[in-house]
Amino acid sequence: MCSPTAAAMAATMVVSTGAKMAADAQQTRHDTRELKRSAKVGRAQGVEQERKLRLEQSRAQAKRRVAALKGGVTTEGSPTDMMLDAAREDDVDARWARFGQTETARIKEREARFRQRQSVLDQLSGVSSLGSNLISLSN
Repeated sequence: MCSPTAAAMAATMVVSTGAKMAADAQQTRHDTRELKRSAKVGRAQGVEQERKLRLEQSRAQAKRRVAALKGGVTTEGSPTDMMLDAAREDDVDARWARFGQTETARIKEREARFRQRQSVLDQLSGVSSLGSNLISLSN
């Protein structure tokens, strides 16, 4: 049998460990939600950044087109070749802008999953430790 003092210590240990585990789990859920929200915002920002770049690039292409039509012949290549090259470069720039935001979002999502898994492992470890401590108190 367990002495009343050991039983009181065990009850206190169970309550305090349970409260700490619950608080840790709640904090982890909050952190995970925040990381996921931040990742979602980052993805949206990437889409918006790409859209803005493409709009600006479209305006720049129109200006180049007008300048090429006004200018006539050039020595560095045909105006069509220059416009195609510029369009390719603009497309690459827009894609890289979105890619950067998407990669940042993926990192945040990965971190959120890691924290969730770590929280489960911490809870299991806490329960195991609590059980060991209770066993040692009962002896």
